[in-house]
Amino acid sequence: MVSLCTAGGLMAAVALAGVANPQAYAAGDDRLKRSADVLRQLVPSPDDPGCAAAVGKRGNVVWEAGRGKADLATGRAITSKTVFDMASNSKQFTADAVLLLAGRHRLALKDPLSDYLDDPPAWTRSVTLGDLMRHTSGITDYQDLLEAKGTKLTDPAGQKEAIAAILASQPEGPPGERFSYSNSNYVLLAHVVERVSGKPFPAFLQQEFFTPLHLRMVLSPAVDVPGKAKSYDGEDGSFTPNSSPWKQYGDGSVQTTPGEFVRWADNYRTGRIGGTQLLTGVTEGAVSVGDVLRGRGIEEGRYGAGILLLPDKSLVHRGDWEGFHSTFKVSPDRNTAVTVVCNVDSPDHFRAANQLLDIWTK
Repeated sequence: MVSLCTAGGLMAAVALAGVANPQAYAAGDDRLKRSADVLRQLVPSPDDPGCAAAVGKRGNVVWEAGRGKADLATGRAITSKTVFDMASNSKQFTADAVLLLAGRHRLALKDPLSDYLDDPPAWTRSVTLGDLMRHTSGITDYQDLLEAKGTKLTDPAGQKEAIAAILASQPEGPPGERFSYSNSNYVLLAHVVERVSGKPFPAFLQQEFFTPLHLRMVLSPAVDVPGKAKSYDGEDGSFTPNSSPWKQYGDGSVQTTPGEFVRWADNYRTGRIGGTQLLTGVTEGAVSVGDVLRGRGIEEGRYGAGILLLPDKSLVHRGDWEGFHSTFKVSPDRNTAVTVVCNVDSPDHFRAANQLLDIWTK
């Protein structure tokens, strides 16, 4: 397991009414109170599982806080230091890893998937890496494939089992025709990164992204990293622990705090990792998602490199896995970012992220 305590340097969590950089704002700044109010509305009871949130401005955390319990058994509270599984918000690192390698001419988005497999099924010759990145491959989600074979979420299953199930299946439709969100795409992209780089995928992210940007992040599936919240299913005021031994990666499993995630967001402004070519690749060729995500609070948008580009030019993604639910959003000018993550289903966490972004940009 890669340690959260990396040599790249960790951002010490600073708390003064939830402000990480208190000198930047006057004591009377009502944005602090309004932000705290959003979190209190999102998590009515501090004795139940809850959420943490953070706002970043040009790479600096200007507000962060937590409310609720990280662990009901011990009573440990959620704070700005609490670590969460960011679920599908991890996909942007996978896509950016591919863009980084493309910028180094180690691969191209037009390459067929078959180029990176030892014994490729015939259909992989017509699926490109760009199809995988933008969810236009037509490949069925590996979770559905494994469950169809009798593998439950409570049974052990890893990257090898997921990829075997994917390659033994047939796509649901021709590649390149329509957006159809599938975690299989990003498990396969992680495999491609490993094949091209010669490094384990978690180590590649650590070396190329987390350490250079001094981010307290780690890719570690199905592991209780230090300071991590437990996740829960809730029903009628009762909460049941939710966990799975599945160990796939590429589609999820980045473990970190909301504050670190809004610090990461500044790369969408600076291009410190990947430069202009990566920033261009994030949205270049993005495909319409139609009304697929309408029920999740996103009326329309275009899917690029592990992130959605909304009509107002803001970036957004959501993540959901074994009781963890996250929303990540970056303002149209790329100066402000928000992350909200919960350890139980919280229907309003997407709305809360929008409220926080409004507070800090308007």
